[in-house]
Amino acid sequence: MTRHTPVPDDTDSGAQPKPRFVLEVCCESLSDVVAAEAGGADRIELCSALDLGGLTPSLGLLLAARAATQLPIWVMIRPRGGDFVYAADEVAVMARDLELCRGTNPAGFVFGALHADGTIDRPACRTLLDLCGPVPAVFHRAFDRTPVLSDALAAVTELGFRRVLTSGREDTAAAGAAAIKRVRARAEGRVEVLPCGQVRAENIEHLLAATGCDQVHGSFSEVVPVDATDGYQGYGVRMRVSREQVAAARYELDRLAGFAPPRGRPPRAARR
Repeated sequence: MTRHTPVPDDTDSGAQPKPRFVLEVCCESLSDVVAAEAGGADRIELCSALDLGGLTPSLGLLLAARAATQLPIWVMIRPRGGDFVYAADEVAVMARDLELCRGTNPAGFVFGALHADGTIDRPACRTLLDLCGPVPAVFHRAFDRTPVLSDALAAVTELGFRRVLTSGREDTAAAGAAAIKRVRARAEGRVEVLPCGQVRAENIEHLLAATGCDQVHGSFSEVVPVDATDGYQGYGVRMRVSREQVAAARYELDRLAGFAPPRGRPPRAARR
């Protein structure tokens, strides 16, 4: 597997390489990780149970992913589906998961916690951040459940999170682009803002232009074909990362950054 690298600007041999838009792909299996890297991802968010919004991955999956890719892996720490209001014993489980995963040297962690009124649970987050040590953390989409985004952003910044995931409180990042832009402006570079929510090659240009962000997050998923034999029947739809959709998103990001496009036509999913 080969990781894509920035293309230097040949018009000025003394110039530094152009900045590159960052593509983060959410993965829940080893095959997802392989497909994401092959498609040109820069970063992996690793979790399980994406149908529940993403839960803590198994240690076995994390170790396998670390062995399979050189891409930075950010590990989800979330003990269950549903709301983000956690009891003390749930925070203790999150802390233990974080400690175990920290031993694999991940690039970072992804978590968040709220009080019953929807405000950020600073004590719970502080407990987890202290256990991270020097490993950075992202506040996940619980951010969009808070009553006042400006207050939530202030809390995330003061606590020391590296990034915040947000769809601007809408189902999709494209629909929430105006709110994402306001969050980014208010952040003033103190915390990164990572748009998420149905990000696809076809809406990336609008999303970056409307928000001013320099990175995107998505699952870029497709339905896993179901075999007709009995062993595969009677279950819900299963999804997987589509290498083609990741490659299409990579193509759009590089095109918008001004890199020379790859030889030949763009990836199939990027053709208009």
